[in-house]
Amino acid sequence: MLNSFGSADNFALAHLPIPEIRSGEVRIRVQAAAFNPVDYQIRKGQSEGGRLRSMILGRDLSGSIDAIHDDVKEFSIGDEVFSYVSDLASNGTYAEYVCVPAELVARKPETLTHTQAAAVPVAGITASLALSRAQAEKTKSVFIAGGAGGVGGFAIMLARQLGVKKLVTTAGNAKSRAYLINQYGLNDDQIVDYNDADFMRQAMARNRGWFDIALDLVGGKMLSACCGLLAVDGNLASVTEAPKESDFETLFQKNASFHSVGANAYSLKNDRVAWLRYREILDSLSRHFEGRVVSPPHVRIIGNLSPEVVRQAHLLLESGSVQGKLAMTC
Repeated sequence: MLNSFGSADNFALAHLPIPEIRSGEVRIRVQAAAFNPVDYQIRKGQSEGGRLRSMILGRDLSGSIDAIHDDVKEFSIGDEVFSYVSDLASNGTYAEYVCVPAELVARKPETLTHTQAAAVPVAGITASLALSRAQAEKTKSVFIAGGAGGVGGFAIMLARQLGVKKLVTTAGNAKSRAYLINQYGLNDDQIVDYNDADFMRQAMARNRGWFDIALDLVGGKMLSACCGLLAVDGNLASVTEAPKESDFETLFQKNASFHSVGANAYSLKNDRVAWLRYREILDSLSRHFEGRVVSPPHVRIIGNLSPEVVRQAHLLLESGSVQGKLAMTC
């Protein structure tokens, strides 16, 4: 668990009682947990750190149901499940057990291992929401800032599942470019190097014009680039931040729309019906995996649950050099 906000060195091993289930919850024996950029932001006291119910971090998992409250009817003990626990669970997923509201839980796709399934919830839900908010469809062109990351990979796969043909994304080095080509089958001309001064011109040349949709998964100058690349009446969805004033002016001149995307949005309402949105998205993703229309996520397993493994994962994520997702077994 995290002893105090700040350094990754603040993680330590803790022996705690197995959490007791409450009304509407299931208890999950964690088999694997994944890491996300929001984890290190929370560790530093940023982002959602002020709402933590437990100093055990971690937002997504895969495992098996160990106990069920009497008022939960849709699951059975032993069911293999995966979940985005948000901050509604008894604790985070860097643990052996966690109690989770049943609305946040879905059955694990049979085609995925536990480590693959653990890598799905946060990234898959975020990408699904971004594409939905941006109104992606097969007739639209899509620019993705940050395609090699966990959310970016899902955005590429899900956009293709929607039938999108005109898609361009970014890479910052040869390793990321090769990853996008090998993992997602992109063509070299669908990738621009954001370190090039004229990468926006290159992106428009590849697309043969402005983009109907831009997804910002990076922030900063890439968010500004997304604003600049949008067509008139375009849609921009960002998982990072709001555009600065000058960028909003660019959007205004194009009659373009900005959509913020936060995976935790439904969890902030004291409304269990709203929480069901998580299971709906996870179930939809499961159907894509089981129908083999979406490939299993690329996962790097760091090791088994321990403070050392958690520290390593956080440092790797902070370096900004991770392709795909990082996970640990439990």
